[in-house]
Formats: sequence, structure tokens, C-alpha cells
Amino acid sequence: MKKIYYGIIILLAAGCKELYQSPIRSSITGYLVVEGVINSGPDSTIIRLSRTTPLDSTRTVYEPNAQVLVEGDDNSSYSLFDNGSGKYKAVNLNLNNSRKYRLHIRTTEGKEYLSDFEAVRNNPPIDSISYKSANNGLQLFINTHDPLNNTRYYQWEYTETWEFHSDYPSYLSYFYKAIPGGERVHVGFKDSVRFSVDTSISKCWRYNSSSDLLLGSSAKLSADAINLPIVFIPPASQKLSVLYSIQVNQYSWTKEGYEFLEKMKKNTEGTGSVFDAQPSEIKGNIHCVTDPAEIVIGYFSISPVQKKRIFISVNDVPGWKYESGCTVFEIENISDSIKFKGSGLMPAYVMQSGPFDIKTFAGASPRCVDCTLSGTNLKPSFWP
Repeated sequence: MKKIYYGIIILLAAGCKELYQSPIRSSITGYLVVEGVINSGPDSTIIRLSRTTPLDSTRTVYEPNAQVLVEGDDNSSYSLFDNGSGKYKAVNLNLNNSRKYRLHIRTTEGKEYLSDFEAVRNNPPIDSISYKSANNGLQLFINTHDPLNNTRYYQWEYTETWEFHSDYPSYLSYFYKAIPGGERVHVGFKDSVRFSVDTSISKCWRYNSSSDLLLGSSAKLSADAINLPIVFIPPASQKLSVLYSIQVNQYSWTKEGYEFLEKMKKNTEGTGSVFDAQPSEIKGNIHCVTDPAEIVIGYFSISPVQKKRIFISVNDVPGWKYESGCTVFEIENISDSIKFKGSGLMPAYVMQSGPFDIKTFAGASPRCVDCTLSGTNLKPSFWP
């Protein structure tokens, strides 16, 4: 009887589910969002300007055609130029480490925004990017330290690049010939030189950039030294099928700026469970001059950007095996077989041949033959 009773309760509970529409409406949106760090050194500086959008929106609203300046307390001024998609760029600022600077933004609507004046922060070089096997994958770590014990608060961004090859070589192509009542399709060699592989679709590269805020602090340690995990490459990942590279950019922050980033991380990267920290108010050091009550999301900081790149070959990781999940099918080189069994497949190589023709060929999913469907065949300038 108890089992029947509990079963009825479960069925009733399942049958009473209804879609819940929250009465809470999104707050006012369209607030200016300022992202990026001013690079006081010779490399490029990129500041991103956008606007907040409703919670149910997936689009990004960029702030175009704004006037963006870096102003010094010595009345110096440096312009950042609109680089499209809300990005404003400057090269070789080479700011004076003994001066303070602020960010000045003027939008096309005539609104002005100013940051507080900030000093140029020290930022030590990255010591190394190390890695070790973990959970059948590869864990990468960032290692840095400041011998003067002055930095303490760090942020990192990274860009991954990896070379990968198509699983099957591409020697063949489909050819179509009109016949009475339709067309005939067959497979032949792509070039006049038999067995010449199409190298333009066999070697490619892919890119990926960090999306989460990667933060680390040594404030509670006696030494200003950091060793933190930054990237995990899953088991059998394509990233390590041939050659992998990662470039890490390191920034330093004030205590206040770091605390701002920590709040941003908690507010934007929480899973939404009841155990997550509740959203908190985020106040940076950038203010709207024309409307002091307007909220501005962002924190202005200046430091030289430290960069480091490493390469990892599949041969550097013993036992690593890439698993693509690709399979080839043997297909007869006749129209009916190609249209029926080979539909949606891409020809790769000859499996059986006669004295003058191709009897059967290997067909596979296009992504397994043509690497440009998931990457680019343009070799990066920094690639060995």
C-alpha cells in the first residue's frame, strides 16, 4: 500500500508542472561596458566598448564611432582609433611610468565618460607555461613571480592555435554528365596527375580564445609567486592531434581593480544554482560626466602586457591518441550506388581499381576529408 501511495503522489506531482513566468522584468539596459587594459608598453592596446542588453538577448550591442582618449596628468593625450566591432586600438603608447593617466570617452550621442587617474602598474615577465598529464588529458599552468613582491594581483587571457589534418586524403572528386532523362555521376581523379592529393584541404588550423575571467592573487602569500591551472585539453582532443600552441597575456591590477573583476566573475560565471553567490552591485572607476547617476560597467587600469607562447607537439605527450570518430565506406563507382549509398559523403581515395577505371572508392563525411569545413588553411605567421 505504501508503494502505491507514493506512486500516486509522484504521478500527481509530475502532472501538476506548469511553466512559470517570472513577474520580475529586466532592469534598464543600455549601460556602457568598458573592457580592456591600457598597455603602457610598445605593443597594441585594445579597449572594447559595448552596451548591456536584456537577459533574454544573445546579441552584442557595440558602441561605434566613439572618441576614445588616454589622458595624462601632464596634459598629454593619446587617441585610440575605431577598429570595428566596438574595438578601439592604439599602438606604441609607451607611457611614462612616473605619470598617472585616465580614460576619456565621448560617444556619438554626446555623452562623456571619465575614469579616475591611475598610476602605471608593475607587471613582471611570465616565468613559464608548464603542463602535465591529468585525468587522461593535459593540464596547462601559468607560472609567474615578482621578486619585489609588489604586483600581487594578476589577470590572464589566452589564445589557442592548433594544426590539424583531414583524416583521409582527398584524391578524388565527383563528376556529373547529362544523359537523356537525367544525369550520370561518377568519381575520378581531381588532377591530370594520378594520385595527386589535394593539399589545400588536408592541413588546417583552428583558434580559440579565453572567455572566462582568469584571475590569481598572491596577496595572502609571503612571496609574490603564482602557479595556477589555466587550460585543460581533454583526452583524445583534436588540439593535440599534430601541433598545439598557446599564447598567454598577463596583466597586473590594483587591489580595488582586482576586487571589481572578482565581482564580475561571480556575477557572470555562476551556474545559477541556489548555492551560488547572489549578484552584487559592480562599481568601477569609470563615471558618466554628463549624467552622474548613470551606471558604467568597467575598470580602468594601466600596465605593460607580458606575453608568452609555447608549442606542444603530439610527440611531446607520450601515449596521446586523437580520436575523430570518422569512418569510411566503400562505394561502387556507379551512379546508382553513389546516389544511394554515397549520398552526403565526400570521395577520398581509391579502394579497388581496374586497368582503366575506378571500381570502388572510400567515401566519408565531408568534415573528415575537407579540413577547411572546420578550420582555415591559411598558415599563421608565427607557425614553425
